Amino acid sequence: MKRGNLMDFLIDKTINALKQRLQENNGVIRIQSPEGNLSYGTCSFYHPIHENDIILFEQELGYKLPGDYKKFLLLTNGCRFFDHGLNEIFEQTYEEPSDGFLKIGYFYQDNIVIDLKAFNAGERNYLLVKGYLDQFYEARKLNMNFEIWLDRFIICQGALFWNWSI
Repeated sequence: MKRGNLMDFLIDKTINALKQRLQENNGVIRIQSPEGNLSYGTCSFYHPIHENDIILFEQELGYKLPGDYKKFLLLTNGCRFFDHGLNEIFEQTYEEPSDGFLKIGYFYQDNIVIDLKAFNAGERNYLLVKGYLDQFYEARKLNMNFEIWLDRFIICQGALFWNWSI
């Protein structure tokens, strides 16, 4: 993976800024949730994955993963964000990933999904959201890629911004 492009910069900057905020506050962040509710949250990061493991996973899937998501995995092979009720971002996909979809996160009852077919066809905005009981064909487009989603999710302190009305 090439270093120094905008994708690497945004993922690095987003994760490192969050880690710095955590370090400055003894691992705890004060969160303002919708409707003015205040709580405290923590974030934890798993050990990074090796690039060879990503290559093997892509071979098993039969699809290339988006570069921004690969960069995330090389920084942290999943994490728990604003852990005051949210579940892991990187959860095992129980659906068949060979269908061209890869579930990468579960938040309350929403699944964040990479549309691998769309990404591999050259689409830049390949992220979807679906209800946890919904089929992949019922997912709706988020009109963004992983790096933009991650940046916004952290800025929104774990709020499900994709469900906000405009």
